[in-house]
Amino acid sequence: MDKNDVLISFGKRSVFNRIMASFFFSLSLYLCYKRFYLNENYIQISEAVQMRTGMFSIFITIFFGIKFSLNQNIHFNFLEMKFRRYYFIGPIGFGKWQKIRKLDRVSTFLNVREECEVNIWDVRNNKYKIAVFVEIDNAVDYGRDLAKSLKIKFLERN
Repeated sequence: MDKNDVLISFGKRSVFNRIMASFFFSLSLYLCYKRFYLNENYIQISEAVQMRTGMFSIFITIFFGIKFSLNQNIHFNFLEMKFRRYYFIGPIGFGKWQKIRKLDRVSTFLNVREECEVNIWDVRNNKYKIAVFVEIDNAVDYGRDLAKSLKIKFLERN
């Protein structure tokens, strides 16, 4: 990673989320096995309705498996002035690079959880949260260094 790149990682999912994701993915595999390999029909309804209900239950379990296992990183490249939100499940991921408009300022902000956020604002007032610090002095030092390296102004929290 280049020195002008910033990667914001939201960390791993909790143990509960991982257990729920594995449960739903396992359930979807089991439903696929029952529906397509064994071709078991529990009630006597038409073939089209059986196919529709079977596929719907498989899609719902896959959806919840993805919901409980999806992670996100945000990657900034200040040299080329672009960023991307990178979504991934295990080794499979996707994300599209987007241009950052001209940057206006770096600011620090104390949120409701008593954490100090470092944000970058562009000329159209789009906010990009870069980092969160527990210590206010660390956030201010990081914000000043970032503003200095990007050659934009720095606004300290009130």
